[in-house]
Amino acid sequence: MSFYDEGVDFECKRCGNCCTRSGYVFIFQRDLDLILEKTNYSRSELEKRYLSKLDDYVVLKDQGNGACIFWDDYIKGCKIYEARPTQCRTFPFWNAIMSDEESWINAMEDCPGIGQGNHFTFEEIEKLRKKI
Repeated sequence: MSFYDEGVDFECKRCGNCCTRSGYVFIFQRDLDLILEKTNYSRSELEKRYLSKLDDYVVLKDQGNGACIFWDDYIKGCKIYEARPTQCRTFPFWNAIMSDEESWINAMEDCPGIGQGNHFTFEEIEKLRKKI
């Protein structure tokens, strides 16, 4: 039995808290394919300007201050929102956040959308958790 057996509520408020703090956004092949499909970036431009290596992983670069390279302060959002990586699409339904109720409650401190808006069922949450 988990704390989210009856589901939880979440709606992105576009606050940018998850996009503007230090950390890594891991890029899978399906993410790279989607970015190339939905944007005008070439693969070489993406690799030079936006991607980096971390051990054996590909990650998005940041702006030097922890903010994601694709975060735009002016629009208060992601420049590639329709092609955003899996990690971004599945927030806050990450294993680290969904592991227990205390982690979920702690995530509420940084994310005003947790506990608000759309209701996600247990089944929907589990499907999102398996994407990462």
